[in-house]
Amino acid sequence: MSLTLPSDRDAPLQSHLDELSIRLSRILAVFVMSMLISWYFIDGLLNEYFSVLSPCQDCTSVYSPTEWVSLRWLSIFLISLFLSLPFLFREIIKFSNPGLMFHERKWLKQLFFIGTIVISISVSLTLFLLLPNWFSYAHNAGLIDGVTAKYSASSMLKLAIVICYVEVLLFLSIISAILLRNSGIAQDENKFPWQMRIHGITIFLMWIIVPSEYDTLLFLGILLELISVEYCFLNFYPGINSIPHLKPNQGILDSEARLRRIAIVGCSCCGIVNLPDEKSIPKGVLYFPMSDFCVNEESQNLVLEYAVNVRLTDLIITGCSHSLINKKLLESLEFLDCQIRTLSLIDFHSIRTVESKITDIDFQVRMAVESDPWVFGKSFDRVSEKLSRIDKIIRPDVAYWTSLEKPPFGTDISPNEIIITSVNNPEAETILEFEKLGINLLHLPDYLIK
Repeated sequence: MSLTLPSDRDAPLQSHLDELSIRLSRILAVFVMSMLISWYFIDGLLNEYFSVLSPCQDCTSVYSPTEWVSLRWLSIFLISLFLSLPFLFREIIKFSNPGLMFHERKWLKQLFFIGTIVISISVSLTLFLLLPNWFSYAHNAGLIDGVTAKYSASSMLKLAIVICYVEVLLFLSIISAILLRNSGIAQDENKFPWQMRIHGITIFLMWIIVPSEYDTLLFLGILLELISVEYCFLNFYPGINSIPHLKPNQGILDSEARLRRIAIVGCSCCGIVNLPDEKSIPKGVLYFPMSDFCVNEESQNLVLEYAVNVRLTDLIITGCSHSLINKKLLESLEFLDCQIRTLSLIDFHSIRTVESKITDIDFQVRMAVESDPWVFGKSFDRVSEKLSRIDKIIRPDVAYWTSLEKPPFGTDISPNEIIITSVNNPEAETILEFEKLGINLLHLPDYLIK
């Protein structure tokens, strides 16, 4: 058994390999075309760039032809890669889309889009503004009378490429950290693993590519990466549409003192059942209103993503019955050790010919009689407590109770009546408690048909 999204479709491994082969072929074709274009214009581009980068006229020379040739081809490769980026990003998103959850997919798209814009601007400023001014300042500061300065074109180009490479990695790590925090993916228990991933990948890529003669630049790059990424993780918080979260010690303790992390999915079964009011949700419980949860695979995918990131132990569905839940969702929740159960409010909604003045009264009663994780045998006390908080004017007058899981066939109740399902018979004290609230607690016969 493994984690499977409800929208996943079974496909053989060979189909994925075929798709990968096709997409790699497309990327390679675009890259080769970009290489040909870059190769044709590279000499003119390098001449124009050195006219900007050089601090003086006729003071740059090529002292190592072999190194210059290698840097020339490296420049062709980098320009071709830059020209191919939009197509490359599109193919990556299309290929990885089925294996990503909603917020992960959104994070990847934002990273590619924002990263491309920010990095393009920053690298352009570095190449055409910062480095030329820096070389010019160093040239003027180091002038000696009677000495003619000569600079290696290969070394200048190599330094520019290395600085831009470190800059690209820095901005990618910073943008990744900000987006991870904003989307809620890197929150609470998931924060530390993401920090280590970003630090590890970025530092490794710096260490493996930056030449040994630029040890100082490597040290500064690693230091800036550690400081900037940690700052982003500490000072950026989840946005409005981020993944909901519970703090590590937040939840509900059951009768065995185990911490239960519970979420309620408000499913209206396509508008048939009223969604619960947020004020009716117990403290320490998350609430996900999704009107079409039982028929919409995207909503089910989203709930499964929440279960993974929040590490839910219980999932309660309000409207639909257990038989309507997607089989893949049930298997994935079992794999995550997350219990799922339903309140089946659609069965209780069907017995009302006229709506109650309290739109979510059935939800409040059904939640009150839940015995897990709350104390078993005190369902009537919890219902009484819920009803006592309702204004007397709209409070129900009659409360029927039955030992069945759902109302008997043919049951019809008025707007001022409710049904309590409990395997335990109410005690005399409980009946008196309901009478104090102005509510008659009556047994609902199995044959009741109004």
